[in-house]
Amino acid sequence: MTQTIDQRRAALELKLDQLNAEGHRILEGAKADGERGLTEAENRRALEIVSERKQVRRSLDEVAAVEADEERITRAAAQSHPTSVSTTPRGDDAHLERGQWINTDSGERAALTRGESFRAHPVVQNVRARNDQALDSYDGLGQMLRALTTTGGSAVVPTVWLGDLIDRARNASAVMRAGATIVPMAAKTVNIGRLTGDPTATFRAEGSAIAASDPTFDNVTLSSKTLSAMVVGTMEWFQDADNADDIVTNAIAQAMAHQIDLVALYGGITAGAGSINLATPPNPRGILAALNATLPANVLGGETNGTSQTSTSYWDEILDVIYKVRDGNEEPNALIWNTKLARKQAKAYDTTGQPLRMPADVEAMQRFVSNQVPSYTQGTMADVATDVFAGDFSQLLIGQRLELTVQVLTERYAEEGKIGIVAHWRGDVQPARSSAFSVFKAIEGAA
Repeated sequence: MTQTIDQRRAALELKLDQLNAEGHRILEGAKADGERGLTEAENRRALEIVSERKQVRRSLDEVAAVEADEERITRAAAQSHPTSVSTTPRGDDAHLERGQWINTDSGERAALTRGESFRAHPVVQNVRARNDQALDSYDGLGQMLRALTTTGGSAVVPTVWLGDLIDRARNASAVMRAGATIVPMAAKTVNIGRLTGDPTATFRAEGSAIAASDPTFDNVTLSSKTLSAMVVGTMEWFQDADNADDIVTNAIAQAMAHQIDLVALYGGITAGAGSINLATPPNPRGILAALNATLPANVLGGETNGTSQTSTSYWDEILDVIYKVRDGNEEPNALIWNTKLARKQAKAYDTTGQPLRMPADVEAMQRFVSNQVPSYTQGTMADVATDVFAGDFSQLLIGQRLELTVQVLTERYAEEGKIGIVAHWRGDVQPARSSAFSVFKAIEGAA
């Protein structure tokens, strides 16, 4: 039954995409002919497309209702025959394995799996029908923004478009590419838990009582906060660009990704990393802020005049942050640094001028570059001090509220003939376990 529903939903979504594409071709054809009006046949077909799109969306709503009914039935069955009240998730994900994140309020899978599209997550699927008015009026985000340029207004981005933005942001963000866990948030606050340990087996004497042991959980609360980013384009571009959707979507996704990287790595830190000043609140508590508050032993370096890199010490500090994570019985999967430090390490030579081989522990790490990691002055180390982050980035939770608001500024840049776009992202960033991360501060990067 589930497979049939999935196939039905896929067919409807394909039909909707085809109708949107056909409507777009009609409008672009009229534009290509010198902004002429629609012919009688084109106008008739455009009205038919609007009607067909509404019918498809009603059918999608029906599919969603069937899925919701099945979910309620399954959940009720799971609740009436629980294996363990404290450890067994409810709903369709009653098979959840150790290590998988769940919504502790619903018992359902909370996070995206590796490679899963944001739009494919069940929480997102359940709200696809929202914002029908925008979907009926515009073929995409670029067209919506073009319309808003005449009013200087704002609009909520439909969830189906938001999914595309998030998926593009994942490709642009260092922490997301490093494996950060993405959690769609259907509410302002979401409680996330994860089974972290299995029951313990112990030897016992004959006739002695069996020692009870319970699985253990990580728990973290994601609470929506607002991040705003702005991109600016010329008035002519908004009027003339044929690929407005791609350009606008990529620009907003890049701006969101860069700011998420910044707060994810540093969070509420007001000193010690160049010009970064991110007080908590309103910023989320990112990795360095969490370490400063709960596990300062995992913050290394920070010497008065920084830590220089020489032929006798290259890689020492990088190995230190890797093994500091391992000291806490965690296994790091990635390093994040900026281009200056990456270049410094790439140019590591011994005293004879021969390139230094990268240690096996470093070579085994994924390495990601983010210039949201600043270069700064530390004492006598001028403009080349920087930081390096190591960690198991699956322990970094990024909550994405299912709402993104865009606002078009038509007057602020009017004298330059430009238009500003402000995107208001809502979500949260929280390390689930501080022990999964370590930072080396004020290490020398390249000049």
